[in-house]
Amino acid sequence: PSSPPIPSPTQLARYLEYAETNLGVRYASSYKAALELHGIGPDILPDVDDKLLADLGISAGDVIRLKKGSTAWWNGPDVK
Repeated sequence: PSSPPIPSPTQLARYLEYAETNLGVRYASSYKAALELHGIGPDILPDVDDKLLADLGISAGDVIRLKKGSTAWWNGPDVK
C-alpha cells in the first residue's frame, strides 16, 4: 500500500477548486485565507468543529459538503 500524502499548502487551493467544481460549494476558494490562518487543510477538515468553520463564515451546507468531500478527495487520485 502507498503511504498517505503529506499535507502541503497547494492541496488546500486544489481541494477548494475541486469543491467548487464537483461538490457544489460556490465560492469555496473564498474560504482559503481563513482556513490557512487556522492551519486547516483537506487532510483534517472532517475533524474540525462545525462551529469553528461556521465562525469562519462558511455556511452550514458548505461545511457539510466540504467535510464529506474532503475524505474522498484526500484518499483519491486528485490529491497527488
